[in-house]
Amino acid sequence: MTSYLPKLAKNLVRGAFMELYLTPKPGLVDLCDCGAHPDLSVPRMEASLKIVSLYLMDLCDAVLSGEDLAARVRLGVAAERAVQRAVGTSCHKGYIFLGGLVLCAGACAPGRDEESLRSSIAGLAELFFEHGEPGSAHRVRNRFQGGGIREEALAGLPSLFDEALPVFRRELADGGNRGSAVFAMMGRLMQTVEDSTTLRSGGRSGLKTVREDGRLLERMVVQRDDFLTFLAQRNAHYVSRSLTMGGVAGLLALALAWLSHTGELEAA
Repeated sequence: MTSYLPKLAKNLVRGAFMELYLTPKPGLVDLCDCGAHPDLSVPRMEASLKIVSLYLMDLCDAVLSGEDLAARVRLGVAAERAVQRAVGTSCHKGYIFLGGLVLCAGACAPGRDEESLRSSIAGLAELFFEHGEPGSAHRVRNRFQGGGIREEALAGLPSLFDEALPVFRRELADGGNRGSAVFAMMGRLMQTVEDSTTLRSGGRSGLKTVREDGRLLERMVVQRDDFLTFLAQRNAHYVSRSLTMGGVAGLLALALAWLSHTGELEAA
C-alpha cells in the first residue's frame, strides 16, 4: 500500500488536469474559453489544481500514517479554503471531496478490484455524511429534490463504475480511439449525473438540456459524426444561459484518473 496510494494520488491529479485540458466542453473552462465561468481561466484552474495536488499528497501521507477521518476531513477543508484564497472561488471543491474519498477508499481496497473499491467508497461516504454535508450542496439538494454528490457517493459512485467506465471500454472495443472514448464518457455522464452545479445555474430545465445534449453526444460518437463541432456550438448556448456542469467535470476527471491508474488510458 505504501507504493499503491502515492501512485493513486498522482493519477487523481493527472485525471483532473486531463479533464481541464479536454476541449471543447460546453459551459466549462477549456483551452478555447472560460465557458460559463467569467471569473475563471485555464491558469486559474491550474493554480487551483496545484493546491489540490498538494492536498492529495498530504492526504496520502495522513492515510499511511493512520490519521483518523476527522484529520483527513480537516485537510480537505483547508484545501478548499486555500483554493478560495488563491483563486477567489471554490472551483474543484467537488473534486477535493471525490478525489479524497477515492484515495482514502483505495487504502482499504488496493489493486484494481472495482467492486471492493466501490464498497469502500460507500462505507466511507456513510461515515462522512453522518456528520452532515456542505451547506450549499444541502440547499440545492432540498430545493430540487436531487440526490447530488451525496447520493452518488453513498451508492459507491455508480456514475463512474456503472456508466462512464463501461462506455469508455465499449467504445474502444467497437473500434474507437482514446479521444472518442473520452467524449463518449462525457456524454454518458451528462445523462446520468444529478449535477448540483447545473441545478444551481439552470434549474431542472438546465439539467434537462445537459441530459439531452449528453444523449446526442454519445450517439454522435457511436455514429462517427462531427461531435466536436456540435460541442463547440452548444458551448455558445450554455454561455448564453450561464449553464455549467461541474459535477460532470468532477466525475469525468475521476474516470480519467482511474483509467490512468489501471493503465487503460495509455493502452488505448
